[in-house]
Amino acid sequence: MKREYYYSDEVNDDFASSNGKINSDTVNGSYRYSHPSFGWKIAVFFAYRLFATPLVWLYTKLWLGVRVKNRKALKKVNGCFVYMNHTQNIADAFIPTISSFPKRAYIITGPETVSIKGIRVLVALLGAIPLPSALSAYRNFDKKLQEAVEEKAAVFIYPEAHIWPYCNFIRSFSDKSFSYPCRTGSPVVAGVTVYRQRRVFKKLHPHITVYLSEPFYPDSSLSEKQARKKLRDEAYEFMSKTAEEKNSFEYVKYTYKEKQQGSN
Repeated sequence: MKREYYYSDEVNDDFASSNGKINSDTVNGSYRYSHPSFGWKIAVFFAYRLFATPLVWLYTKLWLGVRVKNRKALKKVNGCFVYMNHTQNIADAFIPTISSFPKRAYIITGPETVSIKGIRVLVALLGAIPLPSALSAYRNFDKKLQEAVEEKAAVFIYPEAHIWPYCNFIRSFSDKSFSYPCRTGSPVVAGVTVYRQRRVFKKLHPHITVYLSEPFYPDSSLSEKQARKKLRDEAYEFMSKTAEEKNSFEYVKYTYKEKQQGSN
């Protein structure tokens, strides 16, 4: 039987499973976003290139059946920001690596990503850029984004914020994060995860296809507020149209249900 979720607020409802709340009050002015030392660069090479990338390739190709369409879009640009729909838990941490290869991938994450003792250094090595949880961290956060662009990397963002597993439509999202490409003068590529049924073992989770758009560029003739809205609308239009046209299988059904007055 097909799983069904009922939602009343596509911006704030969250259907990701969680086994407990993680304290995320750690990303303040003392958090180190940048690590210029040679030793850190060596550690990144071993962790990201030699360890993570081969494992990610095996997992995404053999288990998830990931295909990436128009990968050449990322080869047309140097540093860029990639905006994608948020429909997977583990896979959304891996898809950027396989989509951007051989370009380095970073992912803007929640502060909780680097709050788990024992793996906070590892996730930073693998490309997590946590959102600040204090105003004192924003200067270093912005500096890290600029460094990533200068590194000619792809910075991935999930503007829908909350995970809706296997959702096959694009939810509304803010234009706030589109200030990053405007401030750095960087191109934007929109990406869409869509689903297709397996040819064998059809009762297992569906396979994934990722579609990438051609690059969009910030309009320097507009104010930052206007430019980020224009970028958001261009990305949203591509994502919505692609999700509508390319999704060929509904694994989870999402049904709108108006929230009752007085309910929490």
